[in-house]
Amino acid sequence: MSTPSNWDRVDEASDESFPASDPPAWGSSHAAPSKTTACPKELFPIPRRLSIKRVGIAVALAGAFVVGTVFLVRHLRA
Repeated sequence: MSTPSNWDRVDEASDESFPASDPPAWGSSHAAPSKTTACPKELFPIPRRLSIKRVGIAVALAGAFVVGTVFLVRHLRA
C-alpha cells in the first residue's frame, strides 16, 4: 500500500497500527453528573410557598362551585 508523500512518521505508524487489537482502556468508565455539576445554584428554581390568601381563594371557589351545583340540581328536580 502506498502512502501519500506529505505523511510523517506518526501518520504512517497510525495507518500501520489500525485497527488496533485492544480496545482503549479509558472507554470502560462512565461519569455521572451530580446535582451541583449538572445545574449551578443560580439556575435552581425558586421554591414557591402557598400563601394563605391563595388557599383561601381556592377554598372559597370550591365552596361556591359546590353550593351552585346543589342549587342547580334542586332547581332541575323541582
